[in-house]
Amino acid sequence: MSAIAVPMHQVDCRWLLALYAIIPACLGLVLLDVLVMDGQGVAQYLPADPMHLPLWTVLFGLPHIIASLVTMADREYLQHYRRSLLWPLLIFAAVSTAGIMGPQPYGSQALFLFLAFYTIYHVLAQQLGLTLMMMGTPPSTVFKVWKWLAIVAGTLIYVTLYGASYLGYEAVYGISYYQLLNWMAALLCAGVLVLAFGLSARSRTRVGRWYLWGNVAMILSALLINELGYTLFVILIPRVIHDVTAYMIYISHDSNRNRERPVNFVYRALQFTRLPPGVLLPVVSVAVAFVLSTYQAIPIISVIVLTVGFLHYYFEGFIWRGPNPHRQHLVFRR
Repeated sequence: MSAIAVPMHQVDCRWLLALYAIIPACLGLVLLDVLVMDGQGVAQYLPADPMHLPLWTVLFGLPHIIASLVTMADREYLQHYRRSLLWPLLIFAAVSTAGIMGPQPYGSQALFLFLAFYTIYHVLAQQLGLTLMMMGTPPSTVFKVWKWLAIVAGTLIYVTLYGASYLGYEAVYGISYYQLLNWMAALLCAGVLVLAFGLSARSRTRVGRWYLWGNVAMILSALLINELGYTLFVILIPRVIHDVTAYMIYISHDSNRNRERPVNFVYRALQFTRLPPGVLLPVVSVAVAFVLSTYQAIPIISVIVLTVGFLHYYFEGFIWRGPNPHRQHLVFRR
């Protein structure tokens, strides 16, 4: 008598869309603070930068990167990806080492610009790639232009957030770089908004149309909130959406990949706990990220964290597409 097949776990796109509810919530709080509390309420209870919140560094950023590496702890996966990941790993290690240990301040400034662009590219490439999948349409030229407008706008906004710390601000004909970058970002955001109308009309699904507008709202809200001076929420909105989306995908994939028996090295080692990936993955990734964050002031640890982050950005760009083994164990319900 044959064993009963365990059904595949599906990622419900409606839950991915629900994450965008953080946008109106944060916007409402910011506007309440500006209009009612004269801009003093939020500043009194929350820091300007979320990195100053101890809980933030434990839960966001590095943990989801570690979680993506856990999905790779699989003999079949390592054999499949080893050639495509070796050279990028060495290159990213060299870039990180040069940025941390090279001549300063030029090393850290170059590293900041590279990190700013690659971080925004990674975050928006994930969200806009999911948009395309949910819409059920091929990547048209208009979509590609829309995507790059969003990425460049997001990068400019990111640079205005942290540029003063790494680059300093200088004036060009009496106009600060901060103002110039903000104006450029605003023009690009206008293009993102205009092109979104045509793209949304082509969506074959309702959830795809709403998800597209959710991403437009994320970019426009970042521009507005940044202009109002609420750095915390500029970082909070995309980080929560991106990281929680990533965990939902990783947990679904790992549940499917290991549904009959654990093949992943981490889940095999922790099989005695009898805990599912939905519990083990967040616990393991947060624990490892906590240890690395605790000792990140040590240069070699900082280099390792950056290298792992860049490698994560790189392989996330292709492992969920095409015939790759990751994609075979991931199912979406639109």
